[in-house]
Amino acid sequence: MRRALPLLAALSVACSPSTPPPPTVQVSCVPEASPLRQRCTVTLRDRPAGLPIERATVTLAADMPSMPLAHSVRPAAATAGTAPGTYHGTLELEMAGRWVITVRIAGPVYDQVTHTIDVEHR
Repeated sequence: MRRALPLLAALSVACSPSTPPPPTVQVSCVPEASPLRQRCTVTLRDRPAGLPIERATVTLAADMPSMPLAHSVRPAAATAGTAPGTYHGTLELEMAGRWVITVRIAGPVYDQVTHTIDVEHR
């Protein structure tokens, strides 16, 4: 019986469903009417086949690493773009400087990634 327990444990690990790999996430942000208004595009693709991921819920948040939790930037829900697997959202930042954009993904896949941008006044 003692020999069977390690064998059963090894079989249960081998037979359990594997976690799918995280998606490939690309983030780009460009200023709109002013440098503090950033329009971000998120592109999601599944890692094994590179196919676009549609019907995801994508949320954008922003924080300044030099002043953590000091700014009240509202998270922005990103909406699906015209190209499959693309999502767009706009962030209203409070000041120039380095910002870390956090992208939260839920739906058919779940992940969270960060993207750093430098915002300058013009």
